[in-house]
Order: sequence, then structure tokens, then C-alpha cells
Amino acid sequence: MKKIALLFCLAILLSCSNDDSSQPHDTTADVLLKKTITQSNGTSYETLYKYDGKKLLEARSVRENKKFDYNGNNISKISWYTNPDTDNTLTQTVEFEYLPNGKLKKFVQESDNPLTVEFTYVGQDTVNFVARAYRSSYDFVGYFTMKDDEISEYVYLNGGRPRPSVRYTYDNKNHPLKNVTGYNKLSLYHYFYNSVHFNGFTTNVGSSKNCISNSLIQDPSVVEVMNTYEYNENGFPKAINKDSNSAADYLFY
Repeated sequence: MKKIALLFCLAILLSCSNDDSSQPHDTTADVLLKKTITQSNGTSYETLYKYDGKKLLEARSVRENKKFDYNGNNISKISWYTNPDTDNTLTQTVEFEYLPNGKLKKFVQESDNPLTVEFTYVGQDTVNFVARAYRSSYDFVGYFTMKDDEISEYVYLNGGRPRPSVRYTYDNKNHPLKNVTGYNKLSLYHYFYNSVHFNGFTTNVGSSKNCISNSLIQDPSVVEVMNTYEYNENGFPKAINKDSNSAADYLFY
């Protein structure tokens, strides 16, 4: 009987020891963006985000609906539909290919301005690219410098010589879409997308952090665009404001 009591006490002690050593659950890992409200030039619209687990299925507003397809945990295709509440016209698709290590190999954009971009990784912090715009007579060539898996600099080359570059700085907080499956693998693609859609939330370059400034370096001048953020208690942006125009976004999780 004494042996049984001793074993029972030992079991309780071991149980308490295991509980004490357990790590607290990271609640920020479960945060997903549910809605944004974009205000620009006196107008506003709402975008709703739909998920299957942590896989993003669509981001829908009255202006457009972006639908996402997956191959495993990689985003394989994004399709854009304009005026989803009326004619719901497919206007653009982008398909992605990945290397065996999971890094982005290329993307192919089918639209009124078709574009193919291929990436080559050099060491730990440099990514070369070749962009073929099918309405242009030549390829665009350049490279990205990466730091902590974020773009720190973009350099466009012309005849092998550096042309104006863009440099980025980031906060130490959480990007609104950092927990979306496969999103962080598309940071290189986001540069090309954001350079065309330069408005509101779409300019929030980054995969896990938020871009607080991007500077166009064109000797002897430097043009800097600043983003300012308000954060919630988990370190995710709840408001994004840009100083280049009147655009602002309000984010809900």
C-alpha cells in the first residue's frame, strides 16, 4: 500500500513538472486578416478575406475578387476578377513555379500586358531576375538584395550598369498576412505587383514585417515614401497611412 501511495505521489510530481516546463502557446501564429477598409481620394471600399484553415481562398471587394489556388502549401495561381458583383470578368492570372527548396523560381502573368519573370539565387542574399514583357522589345534585368528574408534593395541594370535603385526599411512588427500559408514565398513577386498597384494596402511590401519606407535612389536625388502604422496588442497593423497620397487602410483580424 505504501508503494502504491509513493508511486501515486511521484506521478503527481512528474505531471506538475511537465506542466511547469511547457511553453505558452504563441497566439500571434493564429492571427489572420479578415477585413480591410481602404480610403483613397474621398472614397472607401471594403475587402473581405476568406480562408480554408490558413490557406487564403479569396480577397473580395466591390472592385475586384482575387482568388488563390494552392499546390500543397505553395500558392500556385492567383486570378483577378473585376466587378465581381456584376459582370465578374477575369482580367488577369499569375501562375507560380517553385524550386525544390521551396523558393520562387518564376511567375507568368497573363493579362493585357503579359509578363514572365525568372529568378536565380546567388548566395544567401542576392537574387538576380530577368523580366520579359511581351510588349517590349527587350528584357529587363536586375537583382534584389535580401536581408532577413525581406527585400532590402532593388537594382535595375541597363547594359550591365546599375540604374536607379529602390531601398526598403522595415519595422519589427507583424505583417498582416504573415500567417497565410505560402504568402512569405511570394515576396519577390510582390515587388512587381506593388510597382503597378501603388495604392493603399497593396504597397505594404514584406512577407513577415511591414515596410516603413522605400527610397528611390537616383543620384544625386533621393525620393522617399513613408508608411506609418498603428498596431494592435499583438503587433499587427490596424491602420496604414501613406504620405505619397491620401490612401489609408484599416485592418481587422
